Amino acid sequence: MKLTPRLAALAELVPAGSVVADIGTDHAYLPVYLVQERSCRRVVASDISPGPLAQARETVTAFNCLHKIDLRLGEGLQVLHADDGIDTVVIAGLGGRKIAALLDEGRDKLQWVSRLLLQPAQDAAALRLYLAGHGFALLQEALVLEGRRLYEIILAGPGREEETDPFRLAVGPRLLEGRPPLLPRLLREKMRRLKSVRNSLQKARYDSGREKIREVEQELSRLEEVLHSAALCPDAD
Repeated sequence: MKLTPRLAALAELVPAGSVVADIGTDHAYLPVYLVQERSCRRVVASDISPGPLAQARETVTAFNCLHKIDLRLGEGLQVLHADDGIDTVVIAGLGGRKIAALLDEGRDKLQWVSRLLLQPAQDAAALRLYLAGHGFALLQEALVLEGRRLYEIILAGPGREEETDPFRLAVGPRLLEGRPPLLPRLLREKMRRLKSVRNSLQKARYDSGREKIREVEQELSRLEEVLHSAALCPDAD
């Protein structure tokens, strides 16, 4: 099975032989790939809605993987059991705040989990701040372009996150350290969104918005510094 760039990037971060939970599996393309190509021993694939889970069952059946992929209906980590032996949890395509909420609600399900592989659709900064503040270290981060959309991928595990600067945590400390080729594009996207927020605040002309404008301008200034630092090419995409 050939995966989309986003799913392929996730699959590459799953060690061979893992026991995986794919929360919000949709069509179950990732679980099928993991058992067929990454030699994962077993995958629990779940979805909150019967429709997507039925589509997932069709995919799993078509690829003759029902013996290795356990399909479950339910929300978040609540579908997992103590005897599942899950070591890797994948949650992709949900908002960062929603992913954080699911992790928080299911903390008791993560006792034996060593890897959280997360791909937030938005609010990645909020997710990183949650992880760092709740006993997870950011082990690795990646960027992948699919079509015109840029995706952030976060690999986290139990431990103490060494980065304490809220700005660097929000942007992605492992991205800032590794400086992948797509980092300038990510920084520009963040700057565009912040400028839009600033413009809206300026048009509102509320006194209470002045402090927020100052905060936005400070963040823009720091992003500009990172973008134009010696190790980055300002004109790179």
